[in-house]
Amino acid sequence: MSKMIELPSILSFERKLETSDALMYAGNWQDITNSEATWKKIAITKRYNRSTQSAYGIDDAKKSEPNPVASDSDDANLPHDKDTLKVIFSIRIIGNIGQPFACNEPDFEALMHNKINEFKEDDRFKTLAYRYAYNIANGRFLWRNRVCAEKVKVEVYQDIDSNPLEFDAHAFSLQRFEKNSEDSDLQTLAKIIQSGLNADDDFIFLKIIAYVRLGNGQHVFPSQEMNMGEKGKVLFQLDNCAAIHNVKIGNALRTIDDWYVDAEFPIAAEPYGSVTQRGQAYRKSKNDLYSLIIAWLNDKEITNNDKNYVVANLIRGGLFQGDSKKKKG
Repeated sequence: MSKMIELPSILSFERKLETSDALMYAGNWQDITNSEATWKKIAITKRYNRSTQSAYGIDDAKKSEPNPVASDSDDANLPHDKDTLKVIFSIRIIGNIGQPFACNEPDFEALMHNKINEFKEDDRFKTLAYRYAYNIANGRFLWRNRVCAEKVKVEVYQDIDSNPLEFDAHAFSLQRFEKNSEDSDLQTLAKIIQSGLNADDDFIFLKIIAYVRLGNGQHVFPSQEMNMGEKGKVLFQLDNCAAIHNVKIGNALRTIDDWYVDAEFPIAAEPYGSVTQRGQAYRKSKNDLYSLIIAWLNDKEITNNDKNYVVANLIRGGLFQGDSKKKKG
């Protein structure tokens, strides 16, 4: 290659796993196969508690005072006559991967298109589709709602009039992607997702329903809203129904990256492998998205797992341009 390919100063990709917000309902485990059963919206309620101070470094004079931060917070629970949480969301898997939404360098765009076509011809979308399917089957998208649940059942509908694919979420691991890998419904779901990823200007639509047996009256965990500068916790709701943000659902589905150095667990596909809960970036340099894109497009030697990671980020979508000032210089 005569000319070194660099990142364009304008480069963006559309998200290809387009998830909805997830609504949360309450019912009983015995009713999950009863189409006539009524599932009740879970309401967000206010808690007015008097709690103690616990922050590090607080003045001695204030240590015996009530903590105002916890005195006015949102909460969500199953009713005391209901033992099961029902979570519903949908997802579109959109094709035409590798085609930028915006790019001001035609040579870069053409080369990226060729690399993704090679990736597709080598049947590499199979690995990514399998991992997305696995994160549906294991109920990762439930986050804290999955913790210590007695039972978790996940149903996936491609056609609402047909029988769903069904998964016992506890039969699949949250740490690796090998356990129960030969499950027939898992393999079917992976093929459906792969057909969407392989498509040109087309998409696959799926509806996902999860049932989580937690116990009567137990806490459930909707998304928490960013509440900058305000005291008290604010929980996400839609039409007076507790809900989980679509971004949080999407983050769970793309938690497939265990290809970084010394990986102990999968993380969400991110340009620098950032995990804010741990204050860590697992791909700080050399194996970050930008370094690997440049290496791949300039025909440098990178592994198949590196390619998987790059394409997973293109599926994630985002603004990936380089430094326009540097290019001008």
